[in-house]
Amino acid sequence: MQIQENVILAPYTTFKIGGPARYFCIVKDQFDALEAYEFAKEKKLKTFVLGGGSNLLISDEGFDGLVIKVVNKGIEVLKEDESRVLLRVASGEVWDEVVRFAVTNNWWGIENLSHIPGSSGAIAVQNVGAYGQEASRVIESVTVFNKDTHQIISINNQDCKFAYRKSIFNSEEKGKYIIFNIDFNLSKIPAPVLSYRDLSQKFTNSIPSLSEIRSAVIEIRNKKFPFPVEAKNGNAGSFFKNPILEGRSYQELKNKLANSFGASAVEALEKKKFEEGNVIKVPAAYLIDICGLKELKNGGAAINKNQPLVIINHSGKATAKDVLGLAEKVKEEVYSKTGISLFFEPELIGFN
Repeated sequence: MQIQENVILAPYTTFKIGGPARYFCIVKDQFDALEAYEFAKEKKLKTFVLGGGSNLLISDEGFDGLVIKVVNKGIEVLKEDESRVLLRVASGEVWDEVVRFAVTNNWWGIENLSHIPGSSGAIAVQNVGAYGQEASRVIESVTVFNKDTHQIISINNQDCKFAYRKSIFNSEEKGKYIIFNIDFNLSKIPAPVLSYRDLSQKFTNSIPSLSEIRSAVIEIRNKKFPFPVEAKNGNAGSFFKNPILEGRSYQELKNKLANSFGASAVEALEKKKFEEGNVIKVPAAYLIDICGLKELKNGGAAINKNQPLVIINHSGKATAKDVLGLAEKVKEEVYSKTGISLFFEPELIGFN
């Protein structure tokens, strides 16, 4: 394994933004991982594990430590019966290719997560969800390398402590592991999830197949999201999380919208909200839109007009400072006009 110095990180991110890593290496297996962490220990370096580079913003100063780029590959059927299949996916696999593979084989459970950028390892880190499906509902376990003990261990679903866009891998045990494999428990029994309005409207008079759902999700996402790998304007996918509110907080939001924008704003919100158990998910995109921020720019960064959850590298030369400054402006305006605090979804790397 080679360890390089002063490697510019922008080309390794979908934002196409980021300064140099002091040290950089490619890791394919646990032996490479061991060598990387031994190097970091010897040099007393911070470490950062880089996957597909789609859900992060790296500072203009870069990362003053060792960046570990994981590139392992492989998809394997571990177990299969008449109704289910247990699929092991290497963390370095491109996530959308994994979804395509499952759909082609008529395995249900991740089809609504089509056209989400990045590598498969990030799916467990962020507990990625879209259109009524969430990774935690099909993840059985995650195989990791523990950087402290140098052991390969398996962490079951419950111990991953999945929550909305959250797991142990980006919270209390952040930086402790390299994810090498994820085991997905998928179904062979058709079970379309059409709870989101954008998707249900596509199939009002029919029960869709897996391939039809995947095609519909890709079509919907292409209208709203510039897919980072293909887009000429770099981005990190959704930059803001959808607020999750309880009943009282949701009523306060409605009152604030009525006072600031009138009854029609509340009616629109009622159509766009999504209830999950005892909480209500509010589209952050709607809040950004109604606050009049879709045209907002800062330096080379801009709000994506079709889906204002996304910040784009509009000029192709935007800096991390441009992006973060724009994001902060959005937060301030939305809070001022709606009383809602928005939180960033991408991981911020190399910032003080």
